Amino acid sequence: MASSGIQRLFYVVWTIIKLNLYFLLFSFMGGLVFGIGPAFQTMSDLLTEYGINYQEVTFKNFLAGWKANFKRGNLHFGLFAVLTFVLAYNLYLAAQIQGLLWLIIAFLLFFVLLMVLVLFLYTTLYETSYEISTLNLLKLAFISVFLNFGVFLKVLFGVASILAITWYCKGLIVFAAFSLLVIWSGYATKDNRILVDRKLAVHE
Repeated sequence: MASSGIQRLFYVVWTIIKLNLYFLLFSFMGGLVFGIGPAFQTMSDLLTEYGINYQEVTFKNFLAGWKANFKRGNLHFGLFAVLTFVLAYNLYLAAQIQGLLWLIIAFLLFFVLLMVLVLFLYTTLYETSYEISTLNLLKLAFISVFLNFGVFLKVLFGVASILAITWYCKGLIVFAAFSLLVIWSGYATKDNRILVDRKLAVHE
């Protein structure tokens, strides 16, 4: 029994490492700008399809997923990257100005930034599950963000924890950080996504 538990732990750790290494490889293959989006989406797809089966996390499978996700993965990532840049720049400007009004604006911008992050994670997860237009995908992700505030906080707590640990253990950038973000977002939003899936099934 102890041996089985250790073996399962090995599978999980090795799957996390392989996914992260492939993510970095294919991100650089796309020159980062055109590689991150499809690589991140492919991680989500492989985790959903194969779970912690590290034997299925292969170069061939990742390459096939990366190619299939190239167009829409870049579209989604580009959209959220631009939106994040605009919000972050305005947050920076608002933080430079003193006054209660600007403090409130800065707080609102910061909250919207967090919402955009969670929205991107939902978009990635739903892209794995449904074949729908980008507009409907974004609508579905947007609705999901507000389904349960507790889930929203749960996602943010996990993401913040992963980023904080990575800050102190820089090696995680190479071996685990990005795959952990996908794994955590999938785990933390599972209940909301199941609820959405049931609602959609009723209306079909």
